[in-house]
Amino acid sequence: MNNEHERPTLIVDADDTLWENNIYYEQCIAAFAELMVAQGFGQEEAEHTVETVERERIPQVGYAPQEFARSLVFAYQRLCERHGRAVKNEVSDDVWEIGRAVVAYPIVLLDSVVETLARLSDHCRLLLLTKGDEETQADKLARSGLGHFFDGVHIVPEKDAGVIRGLVAEYDLRPEQTWMVGNSPRSDVNPALEAGIGAIYVPHPNTWCMEHEEIAESERVIVLNSFGELNEMFFNAVPKK
Repeated sequence: MNNEHERPTLIVDADDTLWENNIYYEQCIAAFAELMVAQGFGQEEAEHTVETVERERIPQVGYAPQEFARSLVFAYQRLCERHGRAVKNEVSDDVWEIGRAVVAYPIVLLDSVVETLARLSDHCRLLLLTKGDEETQADKLARSGLGHFFDGVHIVPEKDAGVIRGLVAEYDLRPEQTWMVGNSPRSDVNPALEAGIGAIYVPHPNTWCMEHEEIAESERVIVLNSFGELNEMFFNAVPKK
């Protein structure tokens, strides 16, 4: 396909689509809850408090790993306040260290990602679209070794239909030949549908709860069991929206 307009374009998510991400945050929250139980708080209350604090803070501070660690500290402080107990500095320090574990977690690629990107990159235009802290996401991409497969890399604070429409305009994409590929209904699937491009949903068993959302037009969504199934789709038949 020599004509750029005839090449399919895949806009690909990164975290929990190309590599493991949320499992490391879940491990930290589990460690936090265990520490809180040792301090006399309930496990479910501790976990729920973390989620509440994150929902409050993320719109203001974003997704930087340091802010996740700070949210755990705030969750500990809120538990103490709720139960009329004094905040212990040594416990706050322990909580901070638990949260800091996500700052540079190892990059573990999901099954068939390298082989699939290598094959697709010869026949499709590949764009990476990931949200979060710019420095953190760029570091993860560098450590993944996947950057050379992509014709463009875009790191944004949030992903929505406006961001996708911006990419369609910037690259002069044909919506009928463009698909968003990702694991998040909230940040990948629904924004793609709203922007008028295709949506390819690759569920991950550990998708972050804040990325869960009812899919607006499920009949327009292609659901795959794994990232590697993109090969079959784009080499045997172009998917229909």
